[in-house]
Amino acid sequence: MTSQFTKLFSFILANVHDPAAPDDAALRLPCYSCMSPYLEDHYPYISHLYRKPLAFDIHCDKHSLDTSYLYSKNCSDMCVTLRINDVVGGRRRHGYMRGCLSDLHGYNHSLIRTLAERQGCLDTTARELFLPTAQRQELEPSRLSLCACHNNLCNFSVSPPCFFILLFVILVIFLMR
Repeated sequence: MTSQFTKLFSFILANVHDPAAPDDAALRLPCYSCMSPYLEDHYPYISHLYRKPLAFDIHCDKHSLDTSYLYSKNCSDMCVTLRINDVVGGRRRHGYMRGCLSDLHGYNHSLIRTLAERQGCLDTTARELFLPTAQRQELEPSRLSLCACHNNLCNFSVSPPCFFILLFVILVIFLMR
């Protein structure tokens, strides 16, 4: 009798629906979604790495960043800004991808774990950021800077904490005089 009661109780616990409304706020972190315009021509070759953004726009780039022209979308994880150091036609250029962490296909979770706990940036390579697959075996070791944050529309900056670190260092130097 006790084992039947235990089975029945376990079944009820496993199948009871919580009538409380789900926390929709967890699914509604607005983040900017864009890529540098030159990446649009290359997108067929990088689509296995990144989900297509809402726009390929010059306003996504650091030197002409204007958030009034950028689209946003809801994310369930965190906002990211990826600065890509490319060489195109023998010239170095910086491309930007802004969006959700989930827009990165097959990223290395252990590498991202520190960013999940606090906002910040990490410098890495494409080979380190993306888990190896048949399509990714030939990734160039190009440098990437990945910044992540957990606030609404916070992925407009390349390195959110750098300003505060610089301000702190200046303040410490000033106080030590």
